[in-house]
Amino acid sequence: MTQMRGLTNFISDIRRCQNKKDEKNRVLKELSNIRGKFAKGPKLDSYSRRKYTWKLLYIYILGYDIDIGHVEAMHLISAKTYTEKKTGYTVCSVMFNEKDELMTMITQSVKHDLNKESLEPVQCLALSMVANVGGRTMSDALWKDVCNLLTSGTSRSTVRKKASLCMLKLFRKAPENIEIEAVAAKVIAMVGDELGVATCAVQLLIGIVGHYYIRPPIPAILFEAVPKCIKLLQKLVSRGGARGQEEYYYYGTLCPWLQIKCLRLLQFFPAPKDMNDYKRLEESLRRILEQDKKGDRKKNKSNAKHAVLFESINLIIHYAQNEELMNRELLMKSASLLGRFVALKEASIRYMGLDTMARLAKVDGTLDKIKEQLTTIQYSLHKDLDISIRKRALDMLYVMCDETNAPKIIQELLVFMRSADYNIREELVLKIAILAEKFATDLRWYIDIILKLITVAGNYVSEDIWYRVIQIVTNTENLQKYAALTMFKALKSDTIHENGIKVAGYILGEFSDRIITEKTTGADIFKAMHRHFSTSSMPTQAILLSSYAKLANASPEHRHKIASILASYREHADIEIQQRACEYTALAESKDQELMETVFDFMPPFENDSAKLIKKVEDAEIKRTGVGANEGEAKDEDEDEEEDDEEEASEEEEDDDEDEEVEFRNQTAEEFKTIMTASSGYLLKHEVLQIGVKMMAGVSHDMKMKIFYGNKSSSDLEDLKAIVTTNPAWTIKLSPSEGFTVPGKKQESQFLLATAHRPFSKPPVMGLQFTFNGEVQRVKIKLPIFTTQFITSNDEMSGSDYLNKWKSLEKEAKTIVNCDPIDDMETFKKGIVKSLHCSEVDMTGIVSNPQNILCLCGMFEASRAGSGESIKLPFLARFQLKSEMFQVSVRSSVGAMNQDIIDCVKMMYSA
Repeated sequence: MTQMRGLTNFISDIRRCQNKKDEKNRVLKELSNIRGKFAKGPKLDSYSRRKYTWKLLYIYILGYDIDIGHVEAMHLISAKTYTEKKTGYTVCSVMFNEKDELMTMITQSVKHDLNKESLEPVQCLALSMVANVGGRTMSDALWKDVCNLLTSGTSRSTVRKKASLCMLKLFRKAPENIEIEAVAAKVIAMVGDELGVATCAVQLLIGIVGHYYIRPPIPAILFEAVPKCIKLLQKLVSRGGARGQEEYYYYGTLCPWLQIKCLRLLQFFPAPKDMNDYKRLEESLRRILEQDKKGDRKKNKSNAKHAVLFESINLIIHYAQNEELMNRELLMKSASLLGRFVALKEASIRYMGLDTMARLAKVDGTLDKIKEQLTTIQYSLHKDLDISIRKRALDMLYVMCDETNAPKIIQELLVFMRSADYNIREELVLKIAILAEKFATDLRWYIDIILKLITVAGNYVSEDIWYRVIQIVTNTENLQKYAALTMFKALKSDTIHENGIKVAGYILGEFSDRIITEKTTGADIFKAMHRHFSTSSMPTQAILLSSYAKLANASPEHRHKIASILASYREHADIEIQQRACEYTALAESKDQELMETVFDFMPPFENDSAKLIKKVEDAEIKRTGVGANEGEAKDEDEDEEEDDEEEASEEEEDDDEDEEVEFRNQTAEEFKTIMTASSGYLLKHEVLQIGVKMMAGVSHDMKMKIFYGNKSSSDLEDLKAIVTTNPAWTIKLSPSEGFTVPGKKQESQFLLATAHRPFSKPPVMGLQFTFNGEVQRVKIKLPIFTTQFITSNDEMSGSDYLNKWKSLEKEAKTIVNCDPIDDMETFKKGIVKSLHCSEVDMTGIVSNPQNILCLCGMFEASRAGSGESIKLPFLARFQLKSEMFQVSVRSSVGAMNQDIIDCVKMMYSA
């Protein structure tokens, strides 16, 4: 292949292409030439056939579709010389797949090459291709041939290694074809062979045992692998255990990948019953646990030791969970090591330490030892920059919570909720709810905790959680009065979340009679519920209507008033609300008291359904790990890619200080949302490239922006070019517009001028292209440019003028926005005024609750494209604010602009 001048020249031509179009033209020209050559058929000589087939493979790797050459590749497999077969097998391994119909046409040739009489290099080529692209059809036809090579005493180690991995692929595709009794004994014997063969043999055993572990029973013959595996592990961890095989040492650790595979294989079996085997295993585990020392400066050495160490702890946990661990000292030693790991600076070790400790905490007798790390785990939850570590810290606190520390941990989690990442909040809410119920010594405390949870993170409280609250209150008679009184007080707050309204509506509808006194009348309860009706969603309104009807039954003196309210919703647009209003009105106006009492009788006790929430946590864990516990290990092994681990050892012998490849990324949604409501900040924060911005908006139809490109690496960012998407709604100019270089550890700036021509809500996207360390990189960033940036403050307007103007404008757009918890209403209002660049209208004396109402007036300014004629469009906006949501309405003479402004507000403030 290296002597094929035509192939070398073709690759050089491709590399010299200046752009994609030139490359495509060169490829099409070559494909035309190859098609003509292949048309000669048998007249084409062997050298040319191989050369053109290699060219096709290179074109395919470049990403072009290939519709020729497949038959020629198959013919090369059937050829007699090694060089032709090598070309054919390589091309088929890359260009074919297991579902390709052409695979059936080469099965016979592959079967012939797997014959014992074939040359070993040819056997290896056939085995490699089958291991890569072999499917069920090949498994049916070739498994016996592969089995013969695997079990033959005359096959060399190279062939047996490839045969082991090939057999693993065939077993995964069609396990019912493989006769385990014919394979297992020989494979188990290979565990005691040289380390390269043993590695492949153990990998094959993991695949076979893993299959039967999740589809029991495990064949008895496979249990014979346990003593062999224990002896191999003892050999690997003992000093001088593998003399003469120094090539298998990886940074001072003998074949760490094989140690890990042995430990993983043992986790599919119970502890060995033979005491000699058990003592060997116990001694090996003790040696592994004692190997960890401080001061390993080389990262690869540390990684190899820690990988083996964590897998040995997993084996100890496996035995302990099945009550098969005779020596509890190993368990306590594991707990101590994990306690040290969770406090290390290296993020990957902290993550693994927390993840393994969470499993260890489920073993009886370990919780007290693990509780010693409570402070460290709390620090990881609050302060760690890595979200994956914060998630594992949350898992750890959930597992280690018990009667003694439940109030402290739950309070800690409630505090953390306010600053927790959005994608962790739903899981956090679920776990707080479970812990509060599980360890509640007083159910009144549980009600208080759930109410706090709804207040702090109402958007993330699922239906299952507040359903469960209602179940507990309904089933616990002495709790009903306290719950009704608590929810009645909560309804008086303007900041109660909608989920809190749902819970309050149900509980007060059922148990309002428990709290009705001379001071608290049915009218007071109705007023507390109905004040939230207009701003609630349709499902919540449906619940409230049911509560009104039940309240009318509990307070007959207020029935007429409630009936009139219900009657007003009989023609509601929503069918569910309309139906309820009609039915409840008819019942309320009925004089049949017995019918009322029958229909609105107390709900019967619910079935205990606490396991549903726990199952959600378990399902989330299963989703994260694949499947549960050891099944996860089995499935992971089924998904492993087969590799020659002996070759992997030599490939990984690299310098510890070698630079890692930098991966650039696009702007995240969180970064864009942060800059939307600010006048300056970061568009992108990356380990190499940081993009900052300062903006001047809300002045005219022009918006000015200064963009800062910071290079944190020592290498230059060369030929940095910015291209912004075009749209008739805006014109954007960049200066400088041509490419420039950002030197290492330096910063460069670029000016941007945006002019609006009409309202719009979809922000422009800026694409960056630059060269870093010789490679072209591309990054996409959304720019914070939208309709609200071209709004200017209107003349001051009085409350009465605002109201008159509002009534005169007919075109309106409105929506409800679920936002983050509003801690300070006035601060939140100021933020809206600033981000929309509007004037606030004082509505004191005009509306009943001005503290929760924000009225704005503003002017959208634009410049007509081409003529430059000025466009000014006045509008009014009104915000009705609650704790974690608000309703926004916009009115103007242009309906499309109203919706654009609404869309901008949703982008800026949606949770």
